[in-house]
Amino acid sequence: MDITYQFMIPILEYFHRMTNSYGWAIILLTLLVRVLVWPLVVKSTQSMQKMSQMQPMMKRIQDRYKSDPEKFQKKMMEFYSKNKMNPLGGCLPTLVQLPVLFALFATFSGPPFGDKAVDVKVNVVEKAKAAEVKKVEVSGNNSPYVATDGKIAKVVVFPGDAVVVEGDSLDFNTRSVEGELPKDFKVQWKMGNLNVKAGEVIPATIDQSGHATFLKAGEYHVQAIVPGIAKNEQFGPINGLGKVASGMDLLKPENFDLVVMILLFGATMYLSSKLTMKPPAPGDKMDEQQIIQQQTAKTMPIMLSAMFFFIPLPSGVYVYMVVSNVVQTLQTWMVMKGPMPEFVDVIDKDDDAPPPPSEGDAPKGKKKDASDSGKNGSGKDSSKDSAKEAKKADESVKKITVESDTGETISLSTGKRKVKKKKK
Repeated sequence: MDITYQFMIPILEYFHRMTNSYGWAIILLTLLVRVLVWPLVVKSTQSMQKMSQMQPMMKRIQDRYKSDPEKFQKKMMEFYSKNKMNPLGGCLPTLVQLPVLFALFATFSGPPFGDKAVDVKVNVVEKAKAAEVKKVEVSGNNSPYVATDGKIAKVVVFPGDAVVVEGDSLDFNTRSVEGELPKDFKVQWKMGNLNVKAGEVIPATIDQSGHATFLKAGEYHVQAIVPGIAKNEQFGPINGLGKVASGMDLLKPENFDLVVMILLFGATMYLSSKLTMKPPAPGDKMDEQQIIQQQTAKTMPIMLSAMFFFIPLPSGVYVYMVVSNVVQTLQTWMVMKGPMPEFVDVIDKDDDAPPPPSEGDAPKGKKKDASDSGKNGSGKDSSKDSAKEAKKADESVKKITVESDTGETISLSTGKRKVKKKKK
């Protein structure tokens, strides 16, 4: 399914008919996409927020079990499970969005905002290999075309990839496999890979009617350039939605609008990533992972912005990226201002704690916990009971005496003797 052709461009044309401006159509399409991916943004941002909040707890687990890797892995899995966390939770929503983002990029890079080439490969062989000559009916790739009346068509080149003998000619043309092309539709023909040095004979040529001649064996690429009708349309300070410039060309005054949009892209990207990072509490030291995240949040916008200074992209793409980043920053702020998640700590109730006393040692109806005796005073009561029992045992021993034949009684506890007078 071609998302660009079947969905993005028709929606873009609908907004264009509403506003009569391709610039506003880009903004409205971008806003629509950001609304559609809002649930994914919420899920991704909350996942990153949780991961940021979990860092101190993960550090505690690491410090507690650093000498026992197996126990460390077990506790980490328990921590993720009880807190319903997935380490890839922040990445999966972003991956789901990628097809939509690529379709948007293709929409703003080709017609109606920029020209797009439909490429056909031609292999030219020597006459001795004439048996290899063949042609494919149409080109394998295509390009959308948007007419001034808003009608959309899908353009291909015929014939497609071919093998011809050196000295032969081919007549190329275009046609629509979907939609209808206007009568005044024209493409620009060119050889895409010719590198001819001064004084050398040009090995292949093509005119603007599509007639190509191949004079020398080799591989050639015939290209039909499908025009973008809105590439010169102005939008506010942007003097061409299809304008492309890179490198030193950006220093020209007419391209300062591109420089401003590249800088805005970097600034909004940094702000969005900054919102997802939790600053450390006063006095706390950041661990290695937090330091890497902080550095990435600072360097990534700079690196991408610098990269765009050397990658030629149409102005319409920059409009989309800046507006998308602004909306994403607002969405991130809305998610981050919510309540912080609560976590289950797997260390407080650790299974490494001392085992509880046996059932016989615990009072009836009480938990078999050594801490209970300190809390409810049962330990003091048990000590008093033991003292009373010892005293009773001692008194019972004192009462045991032995009477001799002479009438004397001897106490076994004290050893005292007592003479009992006999009655007459």
